[in-house]
Amino acid sequence: MLRPLVIALLLSTSTVGSAPQGSAKQTLEGVWKIVEMTTTGANGSTISNPQPSLVIFTKGHYSYLSVNSEGPRPQFAPAKDPTKLTDAEKIARYEQWNSFTANAGTYEVKGTTLIRRPLVAKNETVMAKNSSIESEFKMDGNNLRVITKSTAGQPAGETRIKLRRAE
Repeated sequence: MLRPLVIALLLSTSTVGSAPQGSAKQTLEGVWKIVEMTTTGANGSTISNPQPSLVIFTKGHYSYLSVNSEGPRPQFAPAKDPTKLTDAEKIARYEQWNSFTANAGTYEVKGTTLIRRPLVAKNETVMAKNSSIESEFKMDGNNLRVITKSTAGQPAGETRIKLRRAE
């Protein structure tokens, strides 16, 4: 006779912490996935069916992981000698590494500006001393749009990312 009680308990606790039906959380905090990515400028493109991603915002901290390509990352064969990669093996690994973004750190919001300060990143130049990534953002229900303009000294352009709440 425990079965109906367990099912009732599961049903009653499954909505704990979720927003009421029909309302959307208007906070960055949560788990997001990229659903579209557009770059402008020379060689601009739009990826409307992106590869896996995971963007997490908690109270003051974030984690950003994404594969930034239209298709899966290229696979490569195991190295003949992992301690002495050939030039071809190095290039194959670079091609897989290049399309992957990974950084995490702290963030703050000022109006419609999102300021991320990476503490750890795949690419060490992203976490240079006093570095930050400033983006404009807009929330619309379970959608988040983030626009990041190129930094000084880089070719003019911007990256426009649409994310959807995953939780």
